[in-house]
Order: sequence, then structure tokens, then C-alpha cells
Amino acid sequence: MYKQKCFILMALFLGLTLQALHAQKLNLDDKIPFDPSITTGKLANGLTYYIKKNSKPEKRLEIRLAVNAGSICESEEQRGLAHFCEHMCFNGTKNFKKAELVNTLERMGIKFGAELNAYTSFDETVYKLSVPTDKEELVEKGFQVMEDWAHQVSFDTTEINKERGVVLEEWRLGLGANDRMLKKYFPVLLKGSLYAERLPIGKPEVIQNFKPQTVVDFYKEWYRPELMAVVVVGDIEVAEAEKMVRKHFEGIEPRKNGKARVEAEIPDNKEPLISIVTDKEATRNAFQIYIKQNTRIQKTLADYRSQLAVQLYNSMINKRLYELRMKPETPFLGAYTEMGDFLGRTKDAFTMSAVAKENQILESVELVLRENYKVKQFGFTQGELDRAKIELLSGLEQMAAEADKTPSDNLCGEYVRNFMVQECVPGIKKEYELSKEMLPTIVLDEVNAFSAQWIKDDNMAIVVTVPEKEGVKVPTQEEILNALKNAKAAKLEAYKDAAENKPLLANMPKAGKVKKCTENKDFGFTELSLSNGVKVLLKPTDFKNDEIKITAFSFGGGSNYGAEDALNVNLSAPIIGQSGVGDFDQVQLNKILTGKIAYITFSIDNLKQNINGSCAPKDLETWLQLNYLYATQSHVDKNAFDVTMSSIRNNVKFMANNPKVLFQDTLTKLVTLNDPRSIVLPTDKQLATISKDRIQAIFKERFSNANGFTYILVGNFKTDEIIPKLEQYLGGLPSNAQTDKWKDVSPRFPSGIVKLDYKKNSEPQSSISITMKGTYDWNEKEKFVSRMMTDILNIKLREAIREDEGGTYGINVGFAPSLYPKKEYVFSINFGCKPENVQKLIEKLFAEVKKIADNGPTADDMNKVTETLIREREKNDKENAYWLAIILNRSLLNADIYSFEGYSKMVKSVTPEDIKKALKKYFTPDHYVQGVLLPEEN
Repeated sequence: MYKQKCFILMALFLGLTLQALHAQKLNLDDKIPFDPSITTGKLANGLTYYIKKNSKPEKRLEIRLAVNAGSICESEEQRGLAHFCEHMCFNGTKNFKKAELVNTLERMGIKFGAELNAYTSFDETVYKLSVPTDKEELVEKGFQVMEDWAHQVSFDTTEINKERGVVLEEWRLGLGANDRMLKKYFPVLLKGSLYAERLPIGKPEVIQNFKPQTVVDFYKEWYRPELMAVVVVGDIEVAEAEKMVRKHFEGIEPRKNGKARVEAEIPDNKEPLISIVTDKEATRNAFQIYIKQNTRIQKTLADYRSQLAVQLYNSMINKRLYELRMKPETPFLGAYTEMGDFLGRTKDAFTMSAVAKENQILESVELVLRENYKVKQFGFTQGELDRAKIELLSGLEQMAAEADKTPSDNLCGEYVRNFMVQECVPGIKKEYELSKEMLPTIVLDEVNAFSAQWIKDDNMAIVVTVPEKEGVKVPTQEEILNALKNAKAAKLEAYKDAAENKPLLANMPKAGKVKKCTENKDFGFTELSLSNGVKVLLKPTDFKNDEIKITAFSFGGGSNYGAEDALNVNLSAPIIGQSGVGDFDQVQLNKILTGKIAYITFSIDNLKQNINGSCAPKDLETWLQLNYLYATQSHVDKNAFDVTMSSIRNNVKFMANNPKVLFQDTLTKLVTLNDPRSIVLPTDKQLATISKDRIQAIFKERFSNANGFTYILVGNFKTDEIIPKLEQYLGGLPSNAQTDKWKDVSPRFPSGIVKLDYKKNSEPQSSISITMKGTYDWNEKEKFVSRMMTDILNIKLREAIREDEGGTYGINVGFAPSLYPKKEYVFSINFGCKPENVQKLIEKLFAEVKKIADNGPTADDMNKVTETLIREREKNDKENAYWLAIILNRSLLNADIYSFEGYSKMVKSVTPEDIKKALKKYFTPDHYVQGVLLPEEN
């Protein structure tokens, strides 16, 4: 469903609604139809199933096991065991002993974390599996895994004890200022509710000490068929999928006398619940005001129509808050208001929130409240409503156009929510059809009437979080209450809706011409050379019905400026992007573009300037006009500049309190030998170099000369049909003969072994970072070798450090080769752990890598990564973003393009000996930088 919850319109305007819809013969009392393309049912044991045939992506099947039980179902001695139970499902079942479950799936080309995963929340636990469908035995194994998770988990005591460490490391990973503050305000925000006491991560003392039978008891009690649903969506016949569901789940015995699954309540309150919390490592001033509302489930067409009106309200109020944000005098850096979900299933909330500038919490509270009271007193304008309708319908239209190209993963989430919270599932085409009929009948009075229903004095809860820092004033509860009273009593003026009514581009550019056209028939793209020096690569596809992906670049970049301009280079594109373009500021530009699906962004790195974006095919001309305007009429809006600078200064000031940010800043300086262009936390002196005029000049220098730019378009278009537009807008871009070249300004890397122990953390928590850098043997085969080397290390280090030692929640191995400015690589390994285990786990890491470098990977590990890469390419082959990247790499790096068969052949050509050689070449135990964040010493 487009939105999860809805709210019944007030009786005040229900009669008006019925009258407005009468002409279209919609009976609002009718139930929202259930998508007929979904096969759903319930087995005799109570298990629910959903099945839908869907061919995006091809040869893939998404399976979910949804369990309507989470941490809210735990007893006091089980706190954290709903989540622990989820972990144990990956550590042995009846048919997959211990680690064999993950190993089996990886051999099928299923990637742990991406295609094999699970989550546990307060109210539910959901298991995710994506399996190939081109072999029956793979589908069978996928269903067998799901069945085993449902009722045949082993709970081996040895595996339980090993997993304690992994879960404790996941708990440790979350420690810090946000966690400390949450534990203070949750009991206030959720006063009287079990939600305040049942965070899914649980209590470390329970995780460390529970008896194995305790987690078994949770599993037996709550993993019952009547509390489960199986969701099957993908490239499979419905009859075959239903047969598999019955085969694997019909035999699960129903549990007798199980505990009732009761939704936990969040009590009402008359007086505001206020929690003001501080922390010396907090990184922002912020507040949230929640006004709780009873949850209403969408059942009828009246409910659906009401939710459309809710979405219009949310859109309009946030447009107003954005306008305020773009004024330098505004006390907040960003604000948001929404009627939507709250914590738990029994309450929704009207939420008002903001991140405030330093010492301006009270002013921000008053301003956000005043803006909402302004709606309550005067309502929205007709112009605002008209634009919100156009925008909402445009988004639904695009989604409906992609109905047959919607990824199976997205559909699974929708069906899981139907099972868990009865979210209605009419299907996006039906939603679009209903919305087209209903939106014109929604009138201003009924949308405005929501504010009287939502903005009220009771059921209010307020959370304020403030950095604990000298010079930062912490508001009191009395001051917060006074701010509420002041906002309510303020004399207000109605919002004035100033909207320009003129074309985006008044004067068309003089069109250029295609000088040369070359077709690449092997991979289906066309290369154009335009008369102004612009090159265009076009690959039409049918992968998506309503999408064109676009990227562009030219060489030069920030390397053409001195280090003193580093921040001006980095900020030029973002600030220009907030300044509007041509005759429009950003607020007016957004109004002009209402209903258009055309996104464009700019960036500058050391070597080149880049343009990225996407659009609906119908809005390609709009995208090209925007691109032309930024090249010819860009400007730095003073308000946008001042707002951005205020945001940067506030963020830097508070980020400097956080030990993780300080560690990253110190480590970056160490790795780059204090390279002045590599900035994590800018100093006051560096911030003082930022100049409005310099930013404007740099952007114009980088983007106003089209000569040397290459544009790549991939998506749903016909080449012949769009060439005239490309000649008009890309061929019409200004151009001169001079094109910049990049310079090598890359940072140096320390010699030998350099170690940093940064003892500033306030928690019993360590982060380890190991970085290596050197010369890379750039060739096509080596790129495949180094990618497979990285994947093998991710598997083996996960097994050695997470699974065998229980020493970390996750470990990440990264390998980034580059051709420019020189042939080199950066090898990085990062993970977190218990401070006492740092040295032991680092030694374990080096020993494990040495073992592979000496002996090579096993045949089993080679088969895993080979299958995974081939399966990954199989999925990517019909993704616009993938082909955009492939053609970009060809243009940037002169990289080869491979067919699926050619790619598979290259992957299979990599041998264990190749991996051994690569590891010995690139993993350098005598040359690296090691950084460790440790707790501060007392």
C-alpha cells in the first residue's frame, strides 16, 4: 500500500465527501479490493500464505517467513531473545547442520546479508531469502530452509554459546550518545507501555547468561503456524509455488494452548510527557513533538480516500517548512511534520520535529508550532492543494506504469505488512485508478479540517536532545511548556502563496548538430558526436517503463585549484543545487517543477566534474532544460549560501564532541600524511576560506564549457526520437576549444607500519581500521581477480572472526583499484569489537589472510564467489543503473564491456593461484596503517 495507515474523515465533512463522489458512483462503504493477481490462503494449521508470479528480476524467487512476534512478546528473563532466536536460525537446523545452512546458500550464489537476511523488531520477525529459479533443486532448498526456520531450528548449546559473542558485539556496535539518550527518553515517551522496556537488542546480562532452554522456550511458544505467513513472489508458476508451500508447511503441527498474541498498548496522557536529555557526545540540538492518535486500519474506500487527503496535508505542510528553512534567520536547520506511524501498532502520531541551530531549541519549537497553528487557523491555499494533487498523482502514475517491472522484493514487503498490520493491497494500478477518481473530489475544507483533529493538547509527548557542552543552553520543562503556550497564543498571519507562472526556459538555445553517429550493435548503444564537442552515448532499454538514467562527466575537476580552495570545490555543487537556477530561487523552482519527474545533481571530484540524474521519458525535455540552465544561468543565492554555512558551522561544532568523528578525522590525517584536501572535520581557518563568489566562479568554470563532456542515457526511449532534443539542448550548450585536464593531487601514503591507538571512546567499544595502499596491476583479468579476492576474504574473515570467535558483529573488506591519477589500490578492513579482544582479533585476521595467501582459497570458496558473481550479473543484466555504470566505465577507463557469457567466462578463468598471487601482492603486512578507537583511560 502506498501508505500504511489511514484516518477516517471527520463527520463534519463526510457528507460533503459522499456528495462529491456520488457522480462517479463510488460507494465509500465498499471494501478496498484485494489485488486479484495475488493468490492467498490459510493452511489447516493456521499458517497464511501469499503467492504472486512476478518476473522482475527474471529467474529469481523472493521468499519471506513472517513471524508475528518480536521483542514485545518476551518475558523479563527473555529480554533480547527474540532477536537471539533469529540469529540461531542461521546456526543449524534439522536439515542444515551448524554453518552448513549459510554455506549451502552461498554455494547457490546467494549473498549473505543482501539476499539472505532477517530482522527482529518490537512486534515481528521476518526472514528473507532470494533464490534462483532456473534449477528445481535450488527452489526446493530455498523452501526447505524456510521450513526449517519455521519449526526445526537445532539450538545446539555450543552454537548458542558462540552466538552470544556475536549478539553482544551487535549490542556493542550500537553504543554511544544516541543509545544513552534513547534509554533516558524512551521511559518518558512511552510511559506505562511495555515498549519502553523491550528494545529488540535486549539486555547484555541476559544475552550473556541465559540458559539455552530459555531461548528454546521462546521459539516453541511464538513460532506457531497461526502466527506465521509465507510470502512467495517471483519467477515461478503460482501452482508450483502453492504446491511447495503445502509440501513444506502443511505438516507443521499447530500448538495447543499457546499464549495469546496481544498488541501492547501505549497509554493516553492528559498532560504533556516531556523528556529533556543531554549528552557530551550528542551531535545535534533536536526536538520531536508527538501527538498520539488511535490507529485506524484501512478497510473501505472512504478510508483510502481519507489517506489520500492525509498525504496531501503532509506534503503541503512540509513544503512550507522547507520555505522557512531557506531563510537564514530561521532558527532551525531542518524541520518536518507528518501524520503517520508511531511506535507500536495501537497508536499513530502527528509528529512535529526539527534540528535547531545552537541555543535555538525554544525558538524552533515555537516556529514549527506556529506554522502548524497557522494551518489550523487559516488552512492551506487552493494553489498549494492543486500542486500537491499533481505531485501525488504523478508519483502514483509512475509507479503504476512500472507495475509489471516492480521488483519482487518490494512486493514482498507489502504483503508482509498486510499480514502483520492489515495494510490493504489493491495493487498499484488499482491505487492509481482510485486516486485519479478520488483526488479531484478532495476539497480544501476537508484537508484543512484535519488540523483541528490532530493538533490538540492531550496525548502529547515531547523529546528534546541537546549536546552537553560549554555555552550550550539546555531548556527546562517549564521553558518548553511556555514555548507551547507562546506558539498557541501568537498572532498569526495567513500564508501567502507566491507561485511564478512562467516557463522554465524562456529562450531556446541555438541547436547544434550530430557530426558523427556510431552504433555498437553488440551491446545496443549509439555514440553521437555533437558539433560543440559533446559526446552522447545512448542505450535504449525496456528494463523499466518510465525511467531514463543519466550521467555525464568531463575531466578537470578540483585538481585545477589549490588546496586552499578544497572546501569551495566541495561545496560549489551542493550550494548551487540549493540556489535555484535562472530566474527562480529553489522554492519557486520546486513549484515550477510540480508533477515533473526530473532530478539533476552535480559534483566535483579531484579529476572530473560530474552530472547525475534521472527522469520519466515524458520529462526528458525538462531534464535537458534544467541541465542547460545550470550551464548558462547558475547562481549562488545568498540565502542558500548563508543557510548552508549556518548548517555546516552548527554541525562541525557538535560533531567535534563525538569520539568516532574525531577518530576518523585523526586517522584520515594519518593515512593521507595531512593532505590539506582530505577534510573530515574542517577547522575554523578552513571554514573561513569558503566564499560565495569563489563557489560561483568554480561552478561556472567546471560546468559552463560543454566541450569535452560525455553524456550517457540509458532507459526507455527511442534513439531517433530523442536526437532532435539532444541537438537542441546538449548541442546548444556553450562551448569553447579550451578543455581542462586533471592533475595528480592525490595524497601520499605513509611508509612502513604506522599504528594509532585513539583512546577517546566513552563506551567499552573499539573500532579497528586497517588500510593498505600500493601500485595496482591494471588490466581486465586483474579486476576480476581482485574482486574475487575481496569476496573470498569477506567470507573467510566473517567465518573466522564472527562465527568461530564470536568476536564481531560484522567485518568489511574493501578493495578499490584506480587507473587515474595513477595505477594504485586501497585495501581496507574494518570491524568493531570488545576492547579486550583487539590484539587477539587483529592477529587472527593477519593469520587468516596469510593462510589463504600461502595455500590459496579452497575449491568450495572459489565456487561460492564464482556462483555469486555470475548470479549477480544475471540480475544486473536488466538494470538501467548497471548498464549506465558499464558504459561510464568504458568512457572513463576504456574498460571492456562483457556479454553475460563473456563475463561468466572471465569469472571462471580466475584460479586459486591467481587469488594467492593477488593477496601476496596487495596485502602487505610490512606496510599498512592501523587505527584503533579505544575507551578513554581513567
